[in-house]
Amino acid sequence: MVSLRSLSLALILSLSAVPALASPDCAADASLDTRVSAAVARADRPADQRERDAVRKAEIDFLLSHVKPGDHVLDIGAGQGYATYLLSAAVCDGKVVSQNPQSWVDFYKMGPARDALAAARPNVSLMTADFTAMPAPAEPYDVIFMGMVYHDTYNHQPADYNVQTFVALLKSQLKPGGVVIITDHDTAAGVGIDQTNTLHRIEKARVVADFKAAGFELAHDSPVLETTEDHSKNVFDPAVRGQTDRMALVFKRP
Repeated sequence: MVSLRSLSLALILSLSAVPALASPDCAADASLDTRVSAAVARADRPADQRERDAVRKAEIDFLLSHVKPGDHVLDIGAGQGYATYLLSAAVCDGKVVSQNPQSWVDFYKMGPARDALAAARPNVSLMTADFTAMPAPAEPYDVIFMGMVYHDTYNHQPADYNVQTFVALLKSQLKPGGVVIITDHDTAAGVGIDQTNTLHRIEKARVVADFKAAGFELAHDSPVLETTEDHSKNVFDPAVRGQTDRMALVFKRP
């Protein structure tokens, strides 16, 4: 005769063998709206980041539309982690590396916010390294994201800095078929890189040329962040902040 204790033990063991149901936003067929809503709704996100969600909705949608559960993502120039928090939720059981140069961490006093991010999200790791000295990952990235910071790679670099060396570094750390997602503040045609350290803008044509020269394919040039703003002001000017004309690009490693 089987004892009640034996039956209870058998039931516990059988239940433990059943995998936990994945949350709806991590399902393979989850809609973009479902995934975005779940990512922004996470209760552990800092309040000051939540306050920016409405203004950044188009950018969030664009970014997360190119990321899927299980992805390994590098968030370059991540600041205090606005995009990292969202990416962390969107990749589900994937991983996100949140990078900043040491000079940024020190100047903007990012340490406590970054530590809180890593503590809140087990699938996030912090990288503190210059743009040109980012160590190779143990496994190549599926996605590299640069949100409004590509222009900064032209600033405060050694005299012998070569942008092609930097873009080649990104390419070497991506899987074949992996993508680099770029959002940044556009400027007038013909300006190129002349305003990267003054107005914090870079010409879209220059960004496209940089990546094509390194062998990337332009996979998506989206108008979702474009505005009629005239490119004449510093992007931090209150008159245009949050309303600048921005590019939204996806480059694919063949």
